[in-house]
Amino acid sequence: MNNFDIDRIGGSSGLKALEEMVIRAGDAAMQRFREGVIPDKKPDRSPVTAADREVERTIRDYVLSEYPHAEFFGEETGTHGNNPDLRFVVDPIDGTRAFVRGLPTWSVLLGIEAAGVPVVGIAYMPACGDFFSAVQGHGATHNGRRVRVSKVGPLADATVTHGCLQQFTESGLAAALVRLADTTDSARGFPDFDGYRQVLLGRSDAMVDPGVKPYDICAAAVLIREAGGRLTSIEGEETIYGGSAIASNGVIHDELVAALRATPQK
Repeated sequence: MNNFDIDRIGGSSGLKALEEMVIRAGDAAMQRFREGVIPDKKPDRSPVTAADREVERTIRDYVLSEYPHAEFFGEETGTHGNNPDLRFVVDPIDGTRAFVRGLPTWSVLLGIEAAGVPVVGIAYMPACGDFFSAVQGHGATHNGRRVRVSKVGPLADATVTHGCLQQFTESGLAAALVRLADTTDSARGFPDFDGYRQVLLGRSDAMVDPGVKPYDICAAAVLIREAGGRLTSIEGEETIYGGSAIASNGVIHDELVAALRATPQK
């Protein structure tokens, strides 16, 4: 895998400025989290809050100001600009349902793609005190310290986290939950970026996420890979555009993909 030329985002100082901007945006959302929020509903019935909109606006305005030739893609406001060679991908509040219900597992996610390849990943979980950052070819850090995935294998000895149950039923993968129970040592629900956090910290050996968008996993793809793991679609494709994701320590990845693909779909 090639190293990303960090000079394309202003070198180490540019990366630090991006990290600080994400932290500022997350800390502002944290204030709203403490106060409590009442969400609106999108057309698909998923929740959205003022914090989602404010965080995305803060990051979008910064990106378009500092990188005027880059493309920006955010969950709430869509695409601005047209440059797939340098594309910023943002989920302003990943885990809005958790945010609304007072659960601390929400996060602010910023990823960067270069020619369609995720190359920078930043994830901030203000209520948990966790900050992750990674650049392709330069490793991943958690609160400033290098982080590595587990080495647990085979799948029968592994702990696997997964997204919410509705994602499995809506994706025709309800039977996959039974298969996870039958083929792993433990399968536990940790939706949103929290599941990837568990893999990054070695508490879990894989994360299964049946229903995701690119902004949900762009940052996670870089973080997981730079921590020594793998991230693919459930079908095993090296993409964040497959509508699903498996992130793992790499040791159990092929075995887990095979187990899930063997599950009958509706």
